[in-house]
Amino acid sequence: MKSFKTILLILSVAFIFSTSAWSNEMESPAGPIVITNATIYTMSNEGTMLNASMVIIDGKIAAMGKNIPLPMGVKYIDAKGGSITPGLFNSRTHIGLEEVSAIQATDDFMTTNKDITASLKIADAFNPNSVLIPHNRMHGLTRALIVPESGSGLIAGQAALVDLSGSYQSVLNDYVALVVNLGETGQHLAGGSRAAAYLQLINLLDEARDYAKNKQFYLRGQSRKFNLSMSDLEALQPIINRQKPMIISVNRAADILQTLKIAKQQNLQIILSGAAEAWMVKQQIAEAGVAVILDPVDNLPGSYETLGSRLDNATLLQQAGVTLLFTGMGWQNTHNGYLVRQSAGNAVANGLSKTDALAAITRNPAKIFGMKDYGVLSVGSVANLVLWSGDLFEVTSEARKVFINGNLIPMQSRSIRLRDRYFKRLQQSIK
Repeated sequence: MKSFKTILLILSVAFIFSTSAWSNEMESPAGPIVITNATIYTMSNEGTMLNASMVIIDGKIAAMGKNIPLPMGVKYIDAKGGSITPGLFNSRTHIGLEEVSAIQATDDFMTTNKDITASLKIADAFNPNSVLIPHNRMHGLTRALIVPESGSGLIAGQAALVDLSGSYQSVLNDYVALVVNLGETGQHLAGGSRAAAYLQLINLLDEARDYAKNKQFYLRGQSRKFNLSMSDLEALQPIINRQKPMIISVNRAADILQTLKIAKQQNLQIILSGAAEAWMVKQQIAEAGVAVILDPVDNLPGSYETLGSRLDNATLLQQAGVTLLFTGMGWQNTHNGYLVRQSAGNAVANGLSKTDALAAITRNPAKIFGMKDYGVLSVGSVANLVLWSGDLFEVTSEARKVFINGNLIPMQSRSIRLRDRYFKRLQQSIK
């Protein structure tokens, strides 16, 4: 008899492939789309437009604002006071890398192979047919940063930038940043001490610089032996040359300060992730010009390094001048990554302005990760946007229309299809 785990694996694989055939379908608008009576959050110098209209032609924003000429003979979409925003972005997920959390065969975001660290290109495992993609995008999430996790060493691997179009060209940048774990995780991976983790990271960076200076000798077998493989040493070159940032997971205030010190000494471009106690050292983070990825709903001390967690962490950082990027909500940042909108709404409820909260899930990541035509709405730009039924941060508001790369996406997911299938059966049984 097959074990329960084997049966579960077979059923999960069938579940994945049974839905993959329709997950890539997109709708290219046949003609102009006109949306009226909307509040448009442009996230640009044009600010917020009240009671405005937007015209989308051939997948691009042709016009927007009040009293603009509107094409005749097309069907208008009355927003009824709803909102139009740029497509949402979640800055730390495993979307496309994790399908069924309990089944290892469907999870690709981590390796325990000690010989592969910085060279782990997690984008190579990205699955654009994941059932999580249509589920998240129909709720307004249109792009995401997918990150590896540390399985054997401080350096987890390379984070990638993806869109949620479901196409085989979904990976927009397969190496946008290098992910490193310090704090309690780094302490464990380095043998039991944070001090060892810091020294190990510095030594790895020194190896990468030594390799760059003596590459010809390395290739001839005449250099000293390195702890890292050649592929890992090569992957570290954009980091030591400040061409790419290093995303460092760290929470405790003292650890954040030590991380900032190392980054300055090593001349690194970094982004902090987690940052539960960042509010305690907000001025130092702002002065260093370091952006922070955090989940605004993290307010409970789940570990010793997060004892200082508080709900207004994002507000205090914003007031100090720190650039914010949001993930969320909690452990659901992959299967329900679209709930980053609710996390941002919680930040608004705790003092952050609506514009700043929206920037953390649109404009800020677009700027930090170099996404052209994303994060702001402007005439001539490709339509990457969402029409909401109401206020963006009202939990009862829903996405009515979602555009990704100029295409109107189908508002369907596996959950919707199952609902419709069994509702029809219920109706038939009642008759």
